Amino acid sequence: MPSQPVLDSRSVPLVVAAPKRIPLRKSRQRIAAEKSSLGDSDNVYEVEAILNDANFGGVHLFELKWKGVSLAETTWVTRSDLENCKELYENYMRNRPVNTADLRKFYVLVSEAQSTQPIVISNTVDKVGCPENFTYINENIYSEDIPRPCTPVCFCSCTDNCVNDCECVEERYYDNEGIVITGRTVPLMECGPKCACNEDCVTRVIQKGSNVNLEIFRTKHKGWGVRSRQHIKKGTFIAEYVGEVISSEDADRRGVEDTAAGLTYLFDLDMNTPVGAITEYSIDAKTHGNVSHFFNHSCGPNMEIRQVFVEHRDPRLHRLVFFTTKDVEPKEELVFDYNLSSDGIGKATIQCFCGSDNCRKVIVF
Repeated sequence: MPSQPVLDSRSVPLVVAAPKRIPLRKSRQRIAAEKSSLGDSDNVYEVEAILNDANFGGVHLFELKWKGVSLAETTWVTRSDLENCKELYENYMRNRPVNTADLRKFYVLVSEAQSTQPIVISNTVDKVGCPENFTYINENIYSEDIPRPCTPVCFCSCTDNCVNDCECVEERYYDNEGIVITGRTVPLMECGPKCACNEDCVTRVIQKGSNVNLEIFRTKHKGWGVRSRQHIKKGTFIAEYVGEVISSEDADRRGVEDTAAGLTYLFDLDMNTPVGAITEYSIDAKTHGNVSHFFNHSCGPNMEIRQVFVEHRDPRLHRLVFFTTKDVEPKEELVFDYNLSSDGIGKATIQCFCGSDNCRKVIVF
């Protein structure tokens, strides 16, 4: 996986996340190759665009997109490395919004991400940098009083990548491209670690991680948000909602504190909870979470949250994941409805700034 931008004190240029097949020592040749051909054609790459810039610990870096190379393998360079890209640089500087915050610590924070694609961060609104008192995690962590889900006794012995009659699943949940094809209320089930099928199994989608290019960006009225850097098809897996798995008692206590502050990161694990009953467990992503911690609310969402089982089938401790509900365009914010089943009655409300045509004007907590 390409690494996130970090400062490099060696004599080579400040370059990370370079295309894997190109040694870092050839970075200057790649940059110089925008309009020219240098040496062996196999070692010449053309700069397609400057995508982003940011201040890392006082050093101004620029993110480059290489022609013919995916967005997963962009490169960060200093201004001096762009001497042979003057036209691109000048056009970019004339038109780009300015990152106003030092984002180096934020990039160090998200470097813990185990997503398939690197995460870009931008702030052109204010000087707010890395969130305080937040730890990036890739999977749920459990409080001491929470039972750990067990691996199921049954696991499949399929040899056809679980295309037909796999005993781990009740129906076909994804198409061959990993697009979800069942309704929102249907829990998703995937083959687990002890199954005989390999990684090409059609049920293994969530466990492979997200393959979308995301950007955490600063908004004017909603704090941090997340937007796409590519076109995303309807039904695409975006991220799992991870945090601390806590008891209902802890969730109630934290909920009171969060509501008073006008925020909440609590999600009930309520698949097996009868209407009117108290949910046993919740996920709190306030201080521990991943990119989904930064997803904002919208009354006109383009994502929904689904229940999924991978390692076990304990209905009290299912996982929560986000899928798109419509096609998403580049630079479009990824949002979901915080109040999907709300009757409008809650302990507190805050003003909604989603801007959708059907905005309800308030978010209920």
